[in-house]
Amino acid sequence: MILYIEREILLDTKCQDLYLCNNELNNEYLLISSSNKCLCKKQQAILCKYDHDLCQNRCLIEHNLLIKQKNQSNHILINDNPTNVVLLDKNELENNSEIVYICHKNNLPQPIFEHLENQLNYTNNSSTNLSISHTFIIDFLLKYSVLAQSVYGIYLTLQQARHNSFQLRRHANIGYLLANIFIGILCSFIFFRNFDLYQLISNEILIQTENLTTWIKSIIEWLLHAPAGLKLNQPLVDFLARFYFYHIYLWSGYLEALVITVVPYLYQILFILCFFGISLAIGAICDFIRILTIHLYCFYIYAARLFNWQIRLLIILFRLFCGKKQNPLRNNRLDSHLCDIDQLFIVTLSFTILLFLLPSIFMYYAVFTSIWTVTMLTVKLIQYINQFLLQIPIYEFYLWVTGSRIIRGTPRLAINYADSTEDTVCFNFYFDSVSFITLYRVCNIRLSSYSLSFTKLFLAILKGQSIV
Repeated sequence: MILYIEREILLDTKCQDLYLCNNELNNEYLLISSSNKCLCKKQQAILCKYDHDLCQNRCLIEHNLLIKQKNQSNHILINDNPTNVVLLDKNELENNSEIVYICHKNNLPQPIFEHLENQLNYTNNSSTNLSISHTFIIDFLLKYSVLAQSVYGIYLTLQQARHNSFQLRRHANIGYLLANIFIGILCSFIFFRNFDLYQLISNEILIQTENLTTWIKSIIEWLLHAPAGLKLNQPLVDFLARFYFYHIYLWSGYLEALVITVVPYLYQILFILCFFGISLAIGAICDFIRILTIHLYCFYIYAARLFNWQIRLLIILFRLFCGKKQNPLRNNRLDSHLCDIDQLFIVTLSFTILLFLLPSIFMYYAVFTSIWTVTMLTVKLIQYINQFLLQIPIYEFYLWVTGSRIIRGTPRLAINYADSTEDTVCFNFYFDSVSFITLYRVCNIRLSSYSLSFTKLFLAILKGQSIV
């Protein structure tokens, strides 16, 4: 048998009424004081320091376990059975690491684990519903607006700080909010000292958007004249070029009005949002970038829909040519279908026409998909920076640098040769240090709302599906 006991209880000269926690599996016991409100499975016991029959008779009458300590040494008997002793420091269980409880609880001895499960019940996460009622407008904003995502992220952090019963995570979320607001206030002072910069920023945005417009026009003109040596269908290329040139003309007027009317107010909005956190200001900047580049998204959507429509038609016509068709009434099962001569002629002619028009459409799709992908990845990069600023590990870094007692790692047992005897083996209970990455992962449980799968992105581009 193994008995886990605090040094103060073992060295006390008085007989005590105690509780003996056990799991009846590994023959391990945990000795705790009767004042302790441990709710795990336990038996009442009496620790006897002297060799007399008073405690033994009392145990027999009250059906309690008798724990004997011979000559005030570490030689312990439980109902006359020899027991090995594991010495614990004072308040070892009360000060036990929450990292151990969350990450390494499987490494803990079963009685200590059962005791911690009740003693440190504040580490159990409360079942607080942190979600908000999602309507169509809220779902739309959370999907397309980075500012709305930042507001929702701060809301989740506040709810975690208020309702999370895990002390480390609650304090960590408070640290995230304070760091976010502190950086935002610093940026607001920068805006205040350079409040006249909005005119310079407006002019710079106009210049850069004019350069972008000129660059897109040059690309469309390049597509008009055998790009990369490819001979495209000239009537189709001319039609697409006129279509895109007209949209560029509309976008130029929209952009000029947007920059003149919105940018001065945007500068003031950023100045105000910085007081509520730098993540809100970054979210507003991302949304403004998306508004500025909405024409690129429109160009990409037009080309993607046309390319996707053509690919689907080619697949359907090729199946008909091979004597197969898709049955939507049978979960899109492929059934046999025999075409007559007229139907086969129309299928072959349509397939040939679409196949020869595919390079022209593909060139427009490839160009505008590349431009929009670069724009989207830029916004995603800013979103990841925004997420990092929302979760700056200030509190975790403070605990890690100061070596706080509540962030100890995996528990270890070492033989205490000084207190061990021939009949009894004593152990010391200690903890390994915790790495900063482990500490941050335990404290931060919120998943990223800006996750990007490059595999799904690549497959969507190949199929001509829209990406946001």
